[in-house]
Amino acid sequence: MTVSDPCFIPFTDAIALNNTVAEQGLPESFTFPFYYQPHPLAILAAQQLQQELLEANPWQHNFGLDSDNDRGMVIGKMFGVLVVKNTQGQLGFLAAFSGKLAEKNILPPFVPPVFDMLTQDSFFNAENKQINQINQFLHQHESDPLLASLTAQLTQQQQQAERELEQLRALIIDSRKQRKLAREQADNALAQAEISSDEHKSLSIELSRQSVQQKHQLNALKQQWQSQITATQTQLNELQQQIKQLKRQRKQLSNSLQKKLFAQYQFLNIEGQARDLNDIFNDAPNHLPPAGAGECAAPKLLQYAFKQQLIPVAMAEFWWGASPKSEIKQHQNYYPACHGKCRPILTHMLAGMQVDADPLLLNPGKDLTIEIIYQDDVMAIINKPAELLSIPGKNITDSVFSRMQQQFPNATGAAYCSSFRHVDIRTHGDCTHQRG
Repeated sequence: MTVSDPCFIPFTDAIALNNTVAEQGLPESFTFPFYYQPHPLAILAAQQLQQELLEANPWQHNFGLDSDNDRGMVIGKMFGVLVVKNTQGQLGFLAAFSGKLAEKNILPPFVPPVFDMLTQDSFFNAENKQINQINQFLHQHESDPLLASLTAQLTQQQQQAERELEQLRALIIDSRKQRKLAREQADNALAQAEISSDEHKSLSIELSRQSVQQKHQLNALKQQWQSQITATQTQLNELQQQIKQLKRQRKQLSNSLQKKLFAQYQFLNIEGQARDLNDIFNDAPNHLPPAGAGECAAPKLLQYAFKQQLIPVAMAEFWWGASPKSEIKQHQNYYPACHGKCRPILTHMLAGMQVDADPLLLNPGKDLTIEIIYQDDVMAIINKPAELLSIPGKNITDSVFSRMQQQFPNATGAAYCSSFRHVDIRTHGDCTHQRG
């Protein structure tokens, strides 16, 4: 590896570099990317990148800064620097951007993507073209006037059928009441000898005939509307089935392309072990990498360093541009690597390296002792050390509460007084707040 590599950027300020190395030395372990204070060497690299390239902005990318406002959509960007040592022992750094910059994947002197799906002969372009064609067919089918017409016609028929059937049912109910009344009147007339038994029988037959006739009328109306609705529904189903078939075809092609694409993202670690995104995210809840996985700056930087036998020294990522609406990021501020996309990848890539400890897993109160200020048979008042947790945390279980539970196993509880940083451990009775 020589300094002629276009991605290896030498430090231009030799005096600042030498002074930083003399004062700070090289880090003994690599940056823990999810919680860190940038090493001075990484800050020196970031400042050089910003001053020599980002401020000049030769790509005319609209970062949303004052001079960029007339360049279209504002898109701030995460950049990363990786301080490395080459095979000649020279310190320099690599630079990368997350995603695309100025609609491009490859822009010198930034390291290239782990896999460039946008190359002309890439399988991605060819297979994605098929998916786009299906999308066009889908749009044509979904915007077909016949589809809208049949949908509206079906709704209208169903509503009209319901109205007519309800009207007929109401008529039948009213007729049933009238027939009942007529039967009662005929029975009374027969009992009082106002009509003969033959007349009574004829009337009963006529009322029954009317009942049967209305039932037939209701069934005929149901069949009539059912026939019309079924015919319309059949036509509509044929169109909808074509749409469903296109969607199934698109989903199959998309899933196949996605899996094939993820397999191309092969990530190395310092021991030369390679794993692709399908393998890395196999233990994720849905077993699928999130969108944009592998396109962040940190994985790009480490991948290039491992492929070129460069020794990683320190890393930092910063935001360049206007603050996005979706998250809190400030221009030129340093930020940790993301957890959703990068943590599984970087966990593999950093395997075998000596990495800074995760500060969130360190117990700052490990060696601190708790001073008991007062104790009797009823209570114990203690002085809480500043860095010791009051109660167990997600990763650190050591706390005032857990220690006091061990020391006073019969205690009923604790009350915390923020004014005096005292915890009142009640050994008997109910726990109430003590004002120091």
